Amino acid sequence: MEFLRFTLKEMRIKQWVKNSLVYAALVFGGNLFDFEKFLSATVMFFSFCLAASGIYYFNDIFDVKIDRLNPKKNKRPIAAGKIPLNVAKISSATLILSSLAVLLLFPAKINFFCVLLLLSYIVVNFFYTVRLKELVILDVMCIAYGFVIRAVAGAVAVQSEMTEWFLICIMFISLLLAFGKRRNELIEVETNVLSEGRKVLNRYNLEFINQMMTVATSAVIISYTLFVTDTATKNQFEMFFTLPPVFYGVFYYVYIVRTRNEGGSPTEILYKQKPILFSVLVYVVCVIVIRNF
Repeated sequence: MEFLRFTLKEMRIKQWVKNSLVYAALVFGGNLFDFEKFLSATVMFFSFCLAASGIYYFNDIFDVKIDRLNPKKNKRPIAAGKIPLNVAKISSATLILSSLAVLLLFPAKINFFCVLLLLSYIVVNFFYTVRLKELVILDVMCIAYGFVIRAVAGAVAVQSEMTEWFLICIMFISLLLAFGKRRNELIEVETNVLSEGRKVLNRYNLEFINQMMTVATSAVIISYTLFVTDTATKNQFEMFFTLPPVFYGVFYYVYIVRTRNEGGSPTEILYKQKPILFSVLVYVVCVIVIRNF
């Protein structure tokens, strides 16, 4: 039982909330209550969950020596020695292969292009782990790609279109979160909370990251506003009511990062920061009501 607990902990199930982006096209397309399309999106969701968990395993195997020096990451099962490296390698491969197998077992629900999109997510994250996370700017762009590809895969799975402005908005939100994460890591190194951080942090400084966050924040607000006002957007007038929770959530996140020096884990902020969680829930409810009723 203890080994199972460590296995599930290493899979980081709490992080699976990121994969809910695959439902975006379903909700915005007004097809939330279409059982066939909901099933397709759900298959895509669990495929990304398995792939992401396999990648977490792979990343922790690759970084095991560095993680053991990190007071936050040294408690992870692989770094703490709770899961042997050989077992971790088998688990990583099994999870990744299972994510592809799930899609191939549902050919009537998922087309082959979905498999290619998932495969591209796996490949990009593989290269991110072994090299790209050490390259300035490219590291955060890889993170943003992971979010965008989830939304695109969800749209392909349910055979629904997504406007360019919405995808651009997702991209800039992802960049904002990624820069917020890097900012938190950089501060932890500079304040000696961490004795050693990522190599790429040596190429960043707070001034640059703050500027990039300002650019990303502006881009999120502008792109989402353009998405709402686009004549191609369904229920255009009603969608104006989604602007306040989006603006509030984005601005509050920037407030958390810039004044409290938090933001190391966007998922934890979602769970722990009630104002952000509230704005997300209000937004989701508004979109479901506006586009599906």
